[in-house]
Amino acid sequence: MPNLSQLSRLSLGVLTIPLNRVIGSVSQGRSYAFSEGFLPILESGSEFASKWERLCESVELEGVNQPITALEYLGYYYVIEGNKRTSVMKFLNAADIDADVTRVYPPKSDDPAVVSYYEYCDFTKETGLYGILFSRPGSYQKLLSLPGVRAGEKWTDDEIASLRKLCHYFTEQYLNQMKDKQVLPCGDAFLTYLTAFGYNEVRDDDLEKTGERIRLMAREFELRDGRVNLVMDREPAKGAAPVPLISALFRPSKVKAAFLFNRSIEDSAWNYWHNLGRLEAEEKLGGKLETIARIVPSRSDFSEAISGLIADGYTAIFATSPVMLNSSIEPALSHPDVKFLCCSLLSNYTNIRTYYIRFYEAKFLLGLAAGILSDNGKIGYIADFPIYGAPAAANAFALGARMVNPQARIYLNWFSASWFKADNPFEDPEIRVICNRDITAPNHDARDYGLYLRDGGEIVNMATLIPRWGPFYQMMIERILNGTFNQSESKENVTNYWWGLGSHILDVAFSSRFDPYAARIINHFREELRAGTFSPFEGELRDQAGVLRCTADRRLTPAEILCMDYLADNIVGTLPQPEELIETAQPLVRLQGIHGELKPQLSAFSWNRK
Repeated sequence: MPNLSQLSRLSLGVLTIPLNRVIGSVSQGRSYAFSEGFLPILESGSEFASKWERLCESVELEGVNQPITALEYLGYYYVIEGNKRTSVMKFLNAADIDADVTRVYPPKSDDPAVVSYYEYCDFTKETGLYGILFSRPGSYQKLLSLPGVRAGEKWTDDEIASLRKLCHYFTEQYLNQMKDKQVLPCGDAFLTYLTAFGYNEVRDDDLEKTGERIRLMAREFELRDGRVNLVMDREPAKGAAPVPLISALFRPSKVKAAFLFNRSIEDSAWNYWHNLGRLEAEEKLGGKLETIARIVPSRSDFSEAISGLIADGYTAIFATSPVMLNSSIEPALSHPDVKFLCCSLLSNYTNIRTYYIRFYEAKFLLGLAAGILSDNGKIGYIADFPIYGAPAAANAFALGARMVNPQARIYLNWFSASWFKADNPFEDPEIRVICNRDITAPNHDARDYGLYLRDGGEIVNMATLIPRWGPFYQMMIERILNGTFNQSESKENVTNYWWGLGSHILDVAFSSRFDPYAARIINHFREELRAGTFSPFEGELRDQAGVLRCTADRRLTPAEILCMDYLADNIVGTLPQPEELIETAQPLVRLQGIHGELKPQLSAFSWNRK
C-alpha cells in the first residue's frame, strides 16, 4: 500500500466494486491475518477464525448487510474497514462487493499508468462504470471509437447498461478460464475482445456465448512481451532451418488461395495492383497455385464468404485491404489450419500475418525528383487517408525534396478530406509540381497521378510509384508448399511483413522527359535504400512545432517510423480529424487512423530488423 496521506482525495460514495481489484488493506496489522488473496491465515480455533467462520455462515444465508470502506488508488482498492467481509466474499467467489469508496489521486505525470488512470477517472465520471480498467493510455478513446458503443455525446442509460452487462459476463468468464495463466489484465483483454469480434456482434451474447468466444481467443490473451517479428525485406533462401520430417511428409502439392477485395477491381487502383500480383503469382507457380478473386464489401458478409471458401478447399486467405483486419480475426481463430494474411499495419494477432509496403522509401525518391523539378520550392502533396504510414510517406517526401532543394516547402492536402477539390487541389498558382495519388484505377480516365507538372490546365506526368505484390504472394505460397510457412512461429512472436525497395516489391518509374543527369542522383539513393545503407530518417529531424524527433547521430527505428503521428517542419498542412473526412474514409480511419482504434504504443513493440 503506497503512502497516500499527502495526496488529494474525493469521496465517491457507495459503489459496487469488482472484488478482483481489491488487493490490499490500509491497516498493516491485517497483513498478518490474511494472505495475499485475502484468505484467513490465523490458526483454526482462534477467536479470529471463529469470527470469520460465523461471518461466512451469515453471508451465505443473508448476504453482506453493510458496505465495506475502502480507498481507491490507480483503479485498485485497499480496505479500511471490512477486511473479514472482503475475505469471505472472495472465498465464496463473489464477483463484486458494495463499498464506500474514497478516491486518492496520484500526482499528474507522463507515466503511462498515471495518464491511463486519469482517463479512467474521466470515464467513470461519465458512465459510472468502475469495472472497466485499462492499463494503456488511449484505450478509453479506442473503446469509444468502436461502432455501437455510444451513439451521441452523452451516455444513455441503455448504453451504460449494455456495456456493464457485457463487461460483467466477460470478466466472469475470463477470470475463470484464464485462472493461473500468464495473460493480459482483464480490462486490456476486454478491449482486445471487443476489437476482435466487434461490439455490435457481441453486445447481445449471453454468458455461455461469451465463454465460447473467450475460449476461441485464449491464445490472443496470453501475456507476450510485445515482440513483433517484423520482416523488413525478402529473407535469403540460404541458411534456412531444415523442414521437420512430419511437415515434409504432409506438405501440399498445390495451394488454393482466395484473394478478398472490398471494392471492384476495375474501380480501385489499390485492388487493381493487388489483383495483378495475384495473377503474376499464379502465372509463376503454374499448376501449383489456384486462385480466386472475391469481392466482400462489408464485415457482415465476411464470415459467410470465408466459410464458403474454406468449404471449397481454399487453405490460404489474402485479405487485401486494411479495413478487413478486424473482420479476419474471428474466422482466423475459428480455422487455425487456414493461413490468413491481411494487407495491413499494426496487427498484433498471432493467427493473422500482415503485410505492407514501405511506401515512404519510394516517396523519398519522388521527393528528390520534386525538389529537382521545382524552381520556386513550392510543391504540392496529396495524401489519401490520415492513417499510420501516411505521415512517414509525407515526411520522407518532404525530406527528399529538401535534400536537393533547401527552400522546398511541401503543401499538404488530403484526398479523403471533406474540403478537397479534385479539379483544383491547390489554389496557389505557383504550386506547379504536385505529387498526387500513386496509381489510377482502370475505369478512371485521369492523368493527375504520381508526380507531375501542372501548367495551366495541362498535366505533364514525370514519375510514378509502382507496387508489385506478385513477388510477395509468390513467396508466401512457396513457403506453404515447401512446409516453411510456420517455421518461425511461436506464441511469443507475431509475424508482420514490411517490404521495401530491397525486395523489388516497390519501385519508381520516370518519364523520358526527366533529365537523365538528375536521374543519376535518384538512382544512387535507390540503390542505397535497397542495400539498407541509407534511410530517409537518419540525422536531425524536427516536426512542425520544432520538436526534435531524431538527433543528428542516429536513425529512427522501424517502429518509430511506422508509428509517426507528426509532420516534418517543412510541411505546410495538418493531419485532419476524423470528423473532417468524407464518409467513405471513415471505416479505414476509424481502424488505423492517427486517432483510431489501433493507435500503437512504442513501448508495446520490440521489433527486430531481419
